[in-house]
Amino acid sequence: MMKNDLLMPAGDMTAENKLKNCKQKKSKQGKVKEMLLRQIRYFIVVADAGTFSEAAAQCFISQSALSQQIKSLEDELDVRLLERLPRRVILTEAGRYLYEHGKQLIVAAEKLKTDVQAVANKNSERLTVTWITGSTPQFLDRALCAFKRQFPDVPVDVYSAGYNEAFYALDTGHTDVVLAGRAAPHGSEYDSIYLSDALYSVWISEACPASSKDYVTANDLKDLPCIIVASDRERDAEQQFIREFAGLDNLNLFTQNTDEAALMAAAGSGFYLTDNPNCPAGLKKVSFCKGGLPLAKSYYCYTVNNNKYVQAFADILTDICKVV
Repeated sequence: MMKNDLLMPAGDMTAENKLKNCKQKKSKQGKVKEMLLRQIRYFIVVADAGTFSEAAAQCFISQSALSQQIKSLEDELDVRLLERLPRRVILTEAGRYLYEHGKQLIVAAEKLKTDVQAVANKNSERLTVTWITGSTPQFLDRALCAFKRQFPDVPVDVYSAGYNEAFYALDTGHTDVVLAGRAAPHGSEYDSIYLSDALYSVWISEACPASSKDYVTANDLKDLPCIIVASDRERDAEQQFIREFAGLDNLNLFTQNTDEAALMAAAGSGFYLTDNPNCPAGLKKVSFCKGGLPLAKSYYCYTVNNNKYVQAFADILTDICKVV
C-alpha cells in the first residue's frame, strides 16, 4: 500500500471513486447524445425502405452495422421500434411515433445547422432555386436572366429534385425557392404565389395509332406503358401522383431525365406525359384530356425565408407570368 493511500481517509477514497464514475457516466451520456441524431436518421431510412438490406445500401454502410445502430437506439430508448420479419420490417406503435416526430427533429436540426452557418457566413449572399424533376417551368430561364441583370454579383444555384426532396431542401434551408406544378405536401406551411397554368400533352411515337388523334384520354393509352421521370427514391410518389391526378393506371417505365424519356417514347416503348410544349423532332405531341377537358397543372412559387433576393425573384416570376 502506498504512503499516500495510508494518509487518505476512507471517505475521501469513496468520494474520489464516485467522482471518477460520474465523469465516466457523463462522457458516456455525451457520446450517446452525439450518436442519437445519426441513429434516428438511420431508423427513418429503414422505416422508409422496409428492409435493412435496402436501407444499408442507401446509407452506404454494412447491413450488420446498420442493424447494430438500430439496436443501440432501441436499447437507449428502452423500447422496441421494429418488428423484424423474415423479408421486411414493420414499425411498432413506438416506432411509428418516433418515425413521425423523428423526421420533424431531423428537419429542425438541419435548419438550426443552416441558420447557424448563415449567421457565420452572412456576407456570402446567394439565391438557390429548385424545380421538380421532369417538369421544367418554361418561364424559369427568363426569370433567372432578369434576376442576374438586377443582381449581377449575387451567385445563383439552380437544380432539379424530386418532389419530396425539393420540399425537404426548402424545410432545411438548402434551397430558397421551390417551383412546383402541384400543391405542397399536406400540412406544410410555406409562402406560396400562384404563377401560371400549363397544359399537359403526351409525347408519343408516330407509329402508335393514338398519335393520329387530336387529343387522347387515359382510355386511349391504357395498353401503352407510361414513362415517368423520377429518381429511385421518388418513383412511388410520382407513380401515385400520376395515377391520382391524370387517371393513368398503366404499366410504368422509369427514367431519371427528360432526354431519356423522349428517346424511349421515340422507340415506341411508351408515352411521356408532360407540360413541356417543346416536343423533340420525330415525336408527336398530342393533347391529353381528362373528364372532357384538357388536363392542366398550376405552377406555384414556394418559399420560407423571404429575404430581399427571394422576394425580388418572386416579384420577377410574377411579372413574367402576367405577360405570358
